[in-house]
Amino acid sequence: MSDSHQKLSPIALLAVLSVAQLLAMSSFANFAVLLNEFTTEWSLSSTEAGWIGGIYFAGYVAAVPFLVGLTDVLDARRIYLFGLCCGILGSVGYALFADGFFSAMVFRFLAGISLAGTYMPGLQILNDRLNEVDRQKVLPWYLSAFSIGTAGSYFLTGVASAVMPWRYVFLLAGVCQLGCVVLVYFAIPGKRPKWLNPLDRHPLDFRPVLRNRTALAYIWGYTGHSYELFAYRAWIVAFLIFAASASGATMSREAVAGFAALFSLLGAPASVLGAHLCLKRDRGKTISVVMMLSVIVGTILGFIGALPFVVVLVVAGLYSVFIMSDSAALTSGVVAAAREGERGATLATHSVMGFSGGFLGPLVVGLVLDVGAGPQSIQGWTFAFAATAAGSLFALTGFRYLLRR
Repeated sequence: MSDSHQKLSPIALLAVLSVAQLLAMSSFANFAVLLNEFTTEWSLSSTEAGWIGGIYFAGYVAAVPFLVGLTDVLDARRIYLFGLCCGILGSVGYALFADGFFSAMVFRFLAGISLAGTYMPGLQILNDRLNEVDRQKVLPWYLSAFSIGTAGSYFLTGVASAVMPWRYVFLLAGVCQLGCVVLVYFAIPGKRPKWLNPLDRHPLDFRPVLRNRTALAYIWGYTGHSYELFAYRAWIVAFLIFAASASGATMSREAVAGFAALFSLLGAPASVLGAHLCLKRDRGKTISVVMMLSVIVGTILGFIGALPFVVVLVVAGLYSVFIMSDSAALTSGVVAAAREGERGATLATHSVMGFSGGFLGPLVVGLVLDVGAGPQSIQGWTFAFAATAAGSLFALTGFRYLLRR
């Protein structure tokens, strides 16, 4: 593909990609918001629900080494469009054909491939079209669009599920993703691929990344971060529904999904603020403090599910803020540590490791609920959130060790 004569300004490019991310992620929270409905309709255990919640990230992990690794030699815009097509298949296929555990797994796996083809390739679209100064300015804002996309998906799913059957909710997500195809195709100019010299590293050779200790430290931190973040987002609606019932509050699923959307939205400025603090202070120490706070607040949340619902909401929102406060800082650290010519491979490794944690998080919480007291007891959620907050503890331990090395 040849370079287009058009060239978007950094702000315009950021705006287009942020809107695109919002549309591309429209199916992200579909299953999480409707989890209780599927559990009842398909007689799912908590472990099976955790598998469906986690398989989304398994699809991401399976595809991201290839899709992001290839952005070192192919225009990331082409990868992005491919990812959107996978998302449309995942959403529409789920709407038309999902009727139980295994079929749901297939289509959510496809949806995860879509995320692999859009999130980090979108970052590479920025990297390939901006200079170093502009890149560092807009990168935290693009990364915060992930939280906005998550919030939008929670909100859209909650509102739509109140007025239409769940199959139409997934169809609506597919329509949003189709609109994203049109936006990206016409609004973002193409760019000539950067073919590697035959003597250079193969685009899918990730061994040099593993020798980059600084990058590896941030990748490790991101792995624990993603485990915690996606465990939280997969189960927060179910937990809030339980907490509302336990405290005697009258709360619809639509309202609970709205709170989950708000918590995700709060993550966007928290992520940007955390990244900017790291530009002015020691990045490693700042991230470490945030991780410690996340462990503390997440553990507390599991104990207070039966307290007045407003208390639960405040702590759950605060926990979301702390989880997200190191998100852009970790990814910015990886981008800064990546060597020239290895940025795509570094981001691919970052994504594989991170979203492997994202796959395990929802599954581990589901297992903890099943082997413990269950999702209808405060004891069950106490252990579930202890397992969730363990992600930041894991991240902090490895992160500090690798930076010292």
